[in-house]
Amino acid sequence: MSQPRAAYIHVPFCRHHCGYCNFTVLAGRDDLQDAYLDAVEIELESLRSPKAVDTLYVGGGTPTHLTPRALNRLMELLVRWLPINADGEWSIEANPVSVDRSTFQLLRSYGVTRVSLGVQSFDSKKLALLERDHGETEIRRAFDLARDIFDSVSFDLIFAVPGETPLQWKNDLRAAVELAPDHVSTYGLTLEKGAKFWGRWRRGKLEPVDDETQRVMYEDAIDYLVAQG
Repeated sequence: MSQPRAAYIHVPFCRHHCGYCNFTVLAGRDDLQDAYLDAVEIELESLRSPKAVDTLYVGGGTPTHLTPRALNRLMELLVRWLPINADGEWSIEANPVSVDRSTFQLLRSYGVTRVSLGVQSFDSKKLALLERDHGETEIRRAFDLARDIFDSVSFDLIFAVPGETPLQWKNDLRAAVELAPDHVSTYGLTLEKGAKFWGRWRRGKLEPVDDETQRVMYEDAIDYLVAQG
């Protein structure tokens, strides 16, 4: 059996657990960061020797929510146990309000090549419904910082948010493309058991976008992004 060429590291800490998210997330429990890193270290040591990878992805949660000391420790562990091959890609997720220049410089110093910004939307009402704690100002600030430091910057965008129209979604796509990121990932909102949105939907307080409108939004994203290169 061939050796795996990629690895994913999940960092579960967040400042706030957004209503649509059913990932393994710890909000308000930063006191557990050291225990989490102890567990990561034990798991990586089980490899017995370093395993070079072509792709390393650090997601969450919010990896950049870790304290500088904890983030530094995580980077040290990954450099030791999961070194990146030449021409490999090391990505890390970041929320616009959880980064500054020193955070990005720390990540770059360890070899991170790509930052994926959890933009989700440029529309203030949509961001409020998604319980995000940033706005367009924070997005642009984080993007400018990332562009200045990293080889590649990508955006995550969510579509089919309750009440959203195809026109609103197209405006989000246009706003993203205007900043010229290297990559855009789009995700249709799903109501997942375990997320707060699931309970609101079951109580009749949240109406999901219908399947046909979701399909139109999905195809609009493909058509527009391909046309923009």
